[in-house]
Amino acid sequence: MRYGKPASNNYTINNLTESQTRGAREDRRPFGRYENIFLSETEYAELQEEYPGRLDFYVERLSEYIASTGRRYENHAATIRRWAADDKEKKIKSGGIPDYSCKEGESL
Repeated sequence: MRYGKPASNNYTINNLTESQTRGAREDRRPFGRYENIFLSETEYAELQEEYPGRLDFYVERLSEYIASTGRRYENHAATIRRWAADDKEKKIKSGGIPDYSCKEGESL
């Protein structure tokens, strides 16, 4: 009979396997200058539709930030959306002109 905790290799391997299988997503490919932003084709298309003309700015900004700080994000698409919302809020609070643009077929 064995006493004590399991060998660290078994514990680590089990944790890695569990964390790798959680939240399986469709294949993602790298974006950004440092190729450290991972988005699926679906996520990229949705973001392109949500932020036309600004998506490349946010991808590059996030890529540089991750490369310079070493931070990790679980979901890069969610981070880009959050940063865009924060920028929009800052612009409104600073007295800038609010963005009243709308997608084709929508009205204000």
